[in-house]
Amino acid sequence: MQPRRGNLTQHLLLSQMLVLAAMLGALLAGCQSATGAKTKNQTAKNGIFGLNKNARTSSSVNAKDDALDPLGDRNGDRILLHDLSPGQIGTTMKVKGFAKPNQAEAEAAFQRGQSLYQEAIGEIDSTGTVRRSTAKFEQAANEFRLAADRWPDSALEQDALFYEGESYFFDNRYVQANRAFEKLIGHYSGTRYLDKAEARRFSIAQYWLELGRQAKSPLAKVKMGDPQRPAYNLASESRRILHRIRLDDPSGKLADDATMALGNAYFEAKMYQDAADTYEDLRQTYPGSPHQFHAHLFELKSRMNSYYGTSYDQEPLVKADALLKKIVQQFPNEADSEREYLGTEATTVRTMLAQRDFSLGEYYENRGENLAAQMMYQEVAENFPDTLLAEQGDQRVAALDGKAAAPTQYAQWLVDIMPQSEKSKPIIASGDKESFFR
Repeated sequence: MQPRRGNLTQHLLLSQMLVLAAMLGALLAGCQSATGAKTKNQTAKNGIFGLNKNARTSSSVNAKDDALDPLGDRNGDRILLHDLSPGQIGTTMKVKGFAKPNQAEAEAAFQRGQSLYQEAIGEIDSTGTVRRSTAKFEQAANEFRLAADRWPDSALEQDALFYEGESYFFDNRYVQANRAFEKLIGHYSGTRYLDKAEARRFSIAQYWLELGRQAKSPLAKVKMGDPQRPAYNLASESRRILHRIRLDDPSGKLADDATMALGNAYFEAKMYQDAADTYEDLRQTYPGSPHQFHAHLFELKSRMNSYYGTSYDQEPLVKADALLKKIVQQFPNEADSEREYLGTEATTVRTMLAQRDFSLGEYYENRGENLAAQMMYQEVAENFPDTLLAEQGDQRVAALDGKAAAPTQYAQWLVDIMPQSEKSKPIIASGDKESFFR
């Protein structure tokens, strides 16, 4: 018995829906081709967030322990929300489908992308503005993305990834542009496009930092699904990019600029300890950088802001004191313009260091350990004669003169019966320790 025509139509529609659901399932799962892997290193593609540990990547972008990366490892094959837009979902499904590598198909897609890219470039005027509305950059990016997917581990893939990023960049799709450039650098760390790609990423990070500043305004409006910006963690993602630039190309043209910008971003976010460490890294790693003076100056400010009082570590104060001396010695001309600030901070640092020792003297005095207290007060008077606490230190030394060096032990018999452990012997005997390593 033949099925009725209406039932046949329903069956066909149901079959089409099932096929579409299967394709979408493969898309979201980022499944790998069942007929063969594209490369022996690419054993599986990413899931929707690009966190698959088996995906092809480079050690330069493998930063799973990197606190600056809120998503963990970065992978250029991850799917973004914008990949599912009407103009790109078709290419996304082709890339995430079951097609085998195909050199001819890759070359054809690359040529189509180049034609569209050149036409779109021709529609940009001298000010960098597109003269009329065009979708050619997006279409070119689709072709370059397909070309890179169809012929992996090739010179064509390297070219396609760069032009994919460029196309997205000119189309103001900065999230996807950054992904393409990250994938390019991750797969081809020595690429000839490195300087250009890092320059694009640097400008993207700076733009996102500015958007983050504007977002703090009560009048700022956030457009959901905006391809120009990440959906979340705008400032954090900006800092991550700057961090990756200086790690991916530590001797590059933008390495010191990215480090300085990262330090400034930390400082602006009031993450003073991270800012101080970043400025210190710039000082030590790039001694010839034009940012040296400001790195010294802002590290000083960061160290001062990261000190929380006498109950905490004194390292920020010690480093701040050393920085003050270096600034005056190494940058006499620049320091003259900051004379008032540096003078105020020098007084503050010396006073705080003196206060730490003076507070310790007060602690010993309150315990009745007068000899120890006198020693601390004496150190304040001798080491910080330029502070107001120096005179108070002399006064406390005189006031404690003649008093018992330590409090009276009223239960000496109990102390005597307590077991006493022998002191640990040194592993290396005292003397000339260098001889032990000869």
